[in-house]
Amino acid sequence: MAAHVVRVSPAHNPSYRRRRWPMRLLGLAATLAFLGSGAAIAMMVLPDSHTGAAAKAPAHAKTRAKHKGHVALTRAQKRQRAKAVGALRSEGYDPARLADWRPRAHLQVLVGRNEQGAMRAYFFTAGKFLGHDDASTSNSIRVAKQGKDSVTLAYRVSTGGRQNVTFHLQEGVVQPATPIPPLSVR
Repeated sequence: MAAHVVRVSPAHNPSYRRRRWPMRLLGLAATLAFLGSGAAIAMMVLPDSHTGAAAKAPAHAKTRAKHKGHVALTRAQKRQRAKAVGALRSEGYDPARLADWRPRAHLQVLVGRNEQGAMRAYFFTAGKFLGHDDASTSNSIRVAKQGKDSVTLAYRVSTGGRQNVTFHLQEGVVQPATPIPPLSVR
């Protein structure tokens, strides 16, 4: 006589039934976590549709006007700054920071950088070009402080650190209050 073999399906196995619900719950939790991370990524990447035109402006443009008391430029001030940028570009320089432009100051400055990385300061009054900080270029200049009729530039020097030089507008001429560091150290 042949032995009769009884096969038990996994659905009828009691130990399988006990493991089935925790496995389903784990699968559901993993699916929800996957969908949640996808939704979070989509919210970070997609623009905000209900903000209208504000969503089209770059984020840095919104915050730039809020820092250090900066206000948005008027059209006339933008034209004046664009004319100043044109003066830099005509000599092969690009502005290092447009934020250095102070439209209400009597003495205005933009620091320019050329393709080789050399820098020089360009001074203006009412958008009219007055001159450079020096006949020679420097390796590193930044605007350290600005007033109505003065600008302090910080020159990086080879001896370490920076040396500040304040320039004053007097009778339409820009003059340094102290000597500019020699070319050999800047």
